[in-house]
Amino acid sequence: MSGRAAEPGAFRGFDSSFVHQKLASGEEREQELLRTDFGGFVAPTGWSPDGRFLLYAMSGANTFGSDLWVLPPEGGKPVPFMRTEFNEDQGAFSPNGRWIAYVSDQSGANEVYVREFTSDFSSGAAGVGGSIPISRGGGTAPRWRGDGRELLYRAPDEKMMAVEVMAGPEFSIGMPTDLFLTPSGTIVGDVTADGGRFLLAAPVGPSASAPFTVVLNWTTGLKK
Repeated sequence: MSGRAAEPGAFRGFDSSFVHQKLASGEEREQELLRTDFGGFVAPTGWSPDGRFLLYAMSGANTFGSDLWVLPPEGGKPVPFMRTEFNEDQGAFSPNGRWIAYVSDQSGANEVYVREFTSDFSSGAAGVGGSIPISRGGGTAPRWRGDGRELLYRAPDEKMMAVEVMAGPEFSIGMPTDLFLTPSGTIVGDVTADGGRFLLAAPVGPSASAPFTVVLNWTTGLKK
């Protein structure tokens, strides 16, 4: 998962217990950013908008599932964002850095939630308050629109969904609406800042590699 162009990108190699970073420009050598100490997995999921904090998922030594953690800048000690007996993964910072969307199976199925993020770690945690459910009937791969006013995710029926977000003094949401149907087995890459184009990895056959597909003009179907 890469940050802004002037900042390092974070990625996991073949050894899932390590995360490395390298400048997006390709300059300088890659460096180890973090590792697990007990043989679990660790996977970066996104940078904060200012490039200071790395959000990542890690299998927990105590919870035995996937938890979300935040790595502070300049070698700071990692701080948990969501650490429960359930699996939390696929975290993504909102464009203003105040909220984190993520996936949890706390209801018995994967659903998308939002929780407030704080850089004040005096409490020993990076999460504030309760979790707000976003998806209904299942959801994965949450992505924020560039203005932070819409959350997009993929439903179990393989439709891309959109939820209007009102992040004022209180966080509130609208009803999920379906955008378009994705091919079976699609991996959601990213969405443009205006929410108008999607980068998807869609399999084309049992023995073929999965190319990236850009979905264009999907809004024309909503007008019919």
